[in-house]
Amino acid sequence: MKSKLTFNLFLVIAAFSLFINVGSYGVIESSDARYAEIGRAMHVSGDYLHPNLLDVHHYHKPPFTYQITALGYKIFGINAFGARFFLQLAVLLQLILVYHLSISLFNNKKTALWSAIIYFSFPLVLMSSRNLTTDAFLATFALLSIYTWVQYRKSGIIKWLYAFTISLALGFLTKGPVIFIVPVIFILFYNRTEESKRKFSFHHIAAWTLFLGITASWFVYLGYSNPAFLDYFLGKQTADRFSKNAFGRTEPFWYFLAFAPLVGLPWFLAFVYLVKDQKELFKRKSLHFAMLMAFVIPLIFFSISSSKRILYILPLYGLLSILISDLFSRINTEKIKLINGFILGFAGLIIATFLIAPFINTEMNFPYYLAVFSFVTAILVFIVYKKSAEEVKFKPVLTSFIVTVFLLIGASTVLAKNELKVNSSKPVTDFIISKNLDSRDVLIYNIRKSSIAFGLNKSIISLYDGHESLNRETQFETDTNWKNHLINLKDTTELESLHDIIEKPTVLLLYKKQLPERLDWLVKKYTNKGTMGKWTILY
Repeated sequence: MKSKLTFNLFLVIAAFSLFINVGSYGVIESSDARYAEIGRAMHVSGDYLHPNLLDVHHYHKPPFTYQITALGYKIFGINAFGARFFLQLAVLLQLILVYHLSISLFNNKKTALWSAIIYFSFPLVLMSSRNLTTDAFLATFALLSIYTWVQYRKSGIIKWLYAFTISLALGFLTKGPVIFIVPVIFILFYNRTEESKRKFSFHHIAAWTLFLGITASWFVYLGYSNPAFLDYFLGKQTADRFSKNAFGRTEPFWYFLAFAPLVGLPWFLAFVYLVKDQKELFKRKSLHFAMLMAFVIPLIFFSISSSKRILYILPLYGLLSILISDLFSRINTEKIKLINGFILGFAGLIIATFLIAPFINTEMNFPYYLAVFSFVTAILVFIVYKKSAEEVKFKPVLTSFIVTVFLLIGASTVLAKNELKVNSSKPVTDFIISKNLDSRDVLIYNIRKSSIAFGLNKSIISLYDGHESLNRETQFETDTNWKNHLINLKDTTELESLHDIIEKPTVLLLYKKQLPERLDWLVKKYTNKGTMGKWTILY
């Protein structure tokens, strides 16, 4: 193992597969494009404290994700690679944290490597690397806070306590109070297994004061300028997300219970078997029980919550990968046959999909060379099992890593070949730029499309005609400039302003639907028409 796959080599290969084509396709509606566009507006305006989406202030989340995305643009320019660059670094940092946290908990470098590979193989982790949201960064700070607390609890060295509160504070500035859920539950159970090495002191007060100072900085700043902000964030953006369907994201109670295993394949199946096989390890004051509770209790919490998106449960999977790795290392080699079945079954499904898809008639474009790569992947898996001298238990781990690298690169390739079908509008904005139309005002009828503003690197004009996505929260606007970019077609006065705008050459974009008859006069203003997927381009 030391010569063939050290952790550093694994990290290099993981980094290669994460970065190789992460910018090969445009930002995808809705979350990916929304965060990318808010970061772009931040970068262009130089205002890093007031998030802005399509020229309306957008205080749904604290600013960290937007700010670090804006930094990506400063380094790499305003493009999809710049938008997703720090996402990849976040995933790589998570792999490092999983590795070192595993060593801290179980003192075994071999299983620590397995933990990192298993974590990297979760489909949910791969999804987080390709979808710009707060969740990858939140998972990073959750893991960092757990790691620093374990270090502090084991050593009593005070620097780890400060690192712990700082990591929690940065997590709070990423997604608010949700940062506490996984770390606090783990710590409550973990502390029963590890005696504290230090008594309460001034440093505890200082560390938590530092936490409050960092956490409150942005909220106090905004609350000072507008007292209604704190009520808005703590009420609608925090409490209502849990108790009400405030943003149309409600799903049935069983949503996470059903999808958590799917986004954890193939190792989640092994996890269920391993827990059953080694249930004697899960005593109430055991480390294994603490890790299990840090997965189960947050999963129930998120299931009860009204607002549900699959990436919300990403912070649960770091500890899960460590738990799986340790349980797997303890299992008798005679029982490994079933684990191999899970891993090889999943590998076969992925390989067969990419092998067959290019040769059958589907709406998606699967390049033929992916079939060649899938065949090569199949050969590598065969070599691992039939020709390799690797340890028996390491073979399914290595197999899942090989398939993960192929899946990540292959799936990104498919996204790049099917941008319009996966809801990326880059081909549309590329067309507008190629026709030298990007200097004109660009209008979009009755839908919010952040990806258009991002792709054109400019403000656009949304024409509101009843679509829910354009019901913007304008209570924090200090002037009426936002009305220049959001025109209410149901308002006679604002409709008149549209007449003034189209006196000059403009571009009108329609998505899925055509204009209603009462707006036929608007269509007649354009002499050229193009269609691209679900888009109609009038100019």
